[in-house]
Amino acid sequence: MKKLAGLLTSLLLTFLLSTSLIGQGTITGKLLEPTGEGVIGANIIVVDTEIGAVSQLDGSFEIMDVPLGQQTILVSYVGFRDMEIPVNVVSGINALGDIALESSAIGLDEITVTADVAIDRRTPVAVSTISSVEIEEKLGNQEFPEIMKNTPSVFATKDRGGYGDSRISIRGFRQEDLALMINGIPVNGMEDNKVYWSNWAGLSDVTRTIQVQRGLGASKLSVASVGGTINIITKSTDWEKGGNFFTGIGNNGYRKSGLTMSTGLMDNGWAFTVSASRITGDGYIEANYIDAWNYFVSAANQINDKNILLFTAFGAPQRHGQRDFAHNIGDQRNKYGIQWNDDSGTYQGETTSIRENYYHKPQISLSHIWEKSPQTSITTSAYVSIGRGGGTGDIGGLIRDDGRYREREFRQARDSYGHFQFDEVAAYNRGEDNQLYPNSSMAPLYYETRDGDSGTGQVAVNGVNGLIKRGSMNEHQWFGVISNINTELSDVLTFSGGIDLRWYTGSHYRKTIDLWGADYWFDDDNVNNKGDWVDLNSDGVRDANELGLLVRPKNNAADRLFGAEDDDRKIDYYNDENINWYGASAQLEYTENNLSAFISGGVNLTTMRRIDFFNKTPGNNTTDWLNFAGGNVKLGANYNIDDHHNIFVNTGFISRAPYFDALFPTFNNDEANEDAKNEQVGAFEFGYGYRGRGLKLNGNFYYTKWSDKTEVFTDRDDQGNLVIFNLLGVDARHMGVEIDGQLKVSHNLRLNGMASFGSWEWQNNPSATISDDSNNALGTVDLYLDGLKVGDAAQAMIGFGATYDVVEDVTLDASYLYHDNLYADFSPNDRDDISLAGVQALKLPNYGTVDMGLTWRLKMTSLPATFRINVNNLFDEEYIVYAVDRQRTSETSAQSIENTRGWFGFGRTWNASLKVFF
Repeated sequence: MKKLAGLLTSLLLTFLLSTSLIGQGTITGKLLEPTGEGVIGANIIVVDTEIGAVSQLDGSFEIMDVPLGQQTILVSYVGFRDMEIPVNVVSGINALGDIALESSAIGLDEITVTADVAIDRRTPVAVSTISSVEIEEKLGNQEFPEIMKNTPSVFATKDRGGYGDSRISIRGFRQEDLALMINGIPVNGMEDNKVYWSNWAGLSDVTRTIQVQRGLGASKLSVASVGGTINIITKSTDWEKGGNFFTGIGNNGYRKSGLTMSTGLMDNGWAFTVSASRITGDGYIEANYIDAWNYFVSAANQINDKNILLFTAFGAPQRHGQRDFAHNIGDQRNKYGIQWNDDSGTYQGETTSIRENYYHKPQISLSHIWEKSPQTSITTSAYVSIGRGGGTGDIGGLIRDDGRYREREFRQARDSYGHFQFDEVAAYNRGEDNQLYPNSSMAPLYYETRDGDSGTGQVAVNGVNGLIKRGSMNEHQWFGVISNINTELSDVLTFSGGIDLRWYTGSHYRKTIDLWGADYWFDDDNVNNKGDWVDLNSDGVRDANELGLLVRPKNNAADRLFGAEDDDRKIDYYNDENINWYGASAQLEYTENNLSAFISGGVNLTTMRRIDFFNKTPGNNTTDWLNFAGGNVKLGANYNIDDHHNIFVNTGFISRAPYFDALFPTFNNDEANEDAKNEQVGAFEFGYGYRGRGLKLNGNFYYTKWSDKTEVFTDRDDQGNLVIFNLLGVDARHMGVEIDGQLKVSHNLRLNGMASFGSWEWQNNPSATISDDSNNALGTVDLYLDGLKVGDAAQAMIGFGATYDVVEDVTLDASYLYHDNLYADFSPNDRDDISLAGVQALKLPNYGTVDMGLTWRLKMTSLPATFRINVNNLFDEEYIVYAVDRQRTSETSAQSIENTRGWFGFGRTWNASLKVFF
């Protein structure tokens, strides 16, 4: 009986087990972003069950033990629309294949295509993508470019330390040699191609993804991306109704609060998203305060299934303190501290700075997306950017006790703590006793104005006596249109092409901000404004140099900074420039099976002219148009060896027209740099990639040859006269290897790492032509640059990090970043001594920093929320991030570093934030 019972029990268990196996299946798939990147960490659950999975590094997922029959899986991930997928589950594997997630923002997928975002395992370029989650969690109170610092060959620093004064380089190429695109619209400065991050102070609030394309990049536009392209995709109008509130605090009085609200797609076809935030703080560097607003408005109308209209406007009116010239390293390290700012001080009881920046540069765009057919789409964007603002500084000088006039007399005007003595300068300007020069102060002068007023007062005059605070205004109006067509010619061929048109007018002038105790500022630089008289030599005779403009700042403090100045109140200089850009591009892409290849080309015509309102009379103040043509050719291929391995190669050539600033180096209509010519850039790159469930790797080698680089700079000769160096034909070579990857060790531990090793050198000894400020040739000088390392960017970087899920809703992350082979910056004209030939620029000490953060996802009542805390430079590492080269045979390298000028990186900083979703 017992044997029979045992047998029956075994049979019953076998039956139940087989029934269980037969009654269950497995669902597999791979989640992909529009870029082709795998979606990491998305939740996939079987509706009405507790069965689910999380997507892996390559976006793949596997849900086991799913009941047979009709089921529905729900896919959810931040930034994408929830997706429900019906599945008729059968026994065994139910493979869904690749699943393309749709953005939660209307029209964003189409904008991503237009913006030339690289597609993983298809576009043959070296690329790193940073998600909105990483930006929101890890950026904190750092500078926007610093979120990219863990990318291979990317060197991002705070530079002088003012909010928004940061800078970034890629593969040793500076910001002016990179392309910055926002939603496919180029935003580099039209005059010099530079990027001023303070103009985009709130960009992190509205950024959805950042894609750093190193090298020639994937953009079809004829942009001169020598070192790389930073492609920023902002948020758009949300499909779903909702919003969030954000608040945060940090070191040195940092405060930030923001609100975002979305209507979702309404019955009338419209949807609106509005976001606003404000940042305030004292700044880590002395007197480098920040007071910035940020706004973002997006409206979308889905006209029909084939047409979408998108309107976007965003901007960041801001004002922040700065420090200007690099400070002595030894003084910072041993005397005043690394937060020292010699432009700061106390004026009338309040902390202030000589240097401030204030700007508002909104960008407004209207885009039309037309899905003409399943094979053809056309996207057209019209945009406008109107910039208003500038930066402050000093103008004038003081007369010493010995009777000598000293322009920008800073050293004497600073106290024992290295701070500027504003009140003492004001006393000097008022003609009162002061601690700067006890035996000297500004004497009163007799004046007569064009309005009939006359008298004796404290008149500050450039080059004569008196020091004041001025504002240098940089205003512009920029209009542009970009239109692209994308059409599938066949199953394997796709054509895309478009136009890029820009019309730009920039305006530059100065105005008075604070007279520091003086009654007037006298300016004689405008040949068209000679209505006032100041008797400089007290002889009662109206000499030519005594006729000009007497001016005071406006009474309203806001108008002094942001307000436009009347033409008859502008000082020192006033000029406009017109720059027009006409570009066209085309690309043919071949995709079949595992191979994708492309060839693209672009041409552009830049027309430029200068208008001088101070040194020229009306009717004779405009130069002829200067025309320069440029362009590029790029081709590449990617081959997917299998589902995991791929290789790619690309090459290209760029002919870059000179920028406006290189054409008028002395800011004079009569001294155009007629010898300027196009710079030539050739590049080659080879790379490899691996995509697995738990491992993701990238590696590549690059080689870039830069020829005929133009450098124009000014200096003073031994007699103090201005001389201009026009340096033509400078060559450089940038080459290196880059590696990055991610590893999922377990369900709650993920590792990441990167390394880049570059060899960036100047490669010839060019000659510079020298001329005076009247454009008279003075001769040539040989410069010894061959073999010198490119400075101002670390040529070796190693970084690694870890993310650990402590419990279900708490995540801890940390990263380490090491920099080496960082060389001091130098000016080519400092290398005119043959004895310095082959003498390398100063090599700065290597350094490494650790950042750490914690994320806690929680519920506040019924609302989901995220709490985040970051600590940057956890161990308070002291390091030099920038230095000016110094060559002294009597000094050791360590002594030269101590005696040169430069900046230290920030010490330990922190921030904490709370974001509530509704």
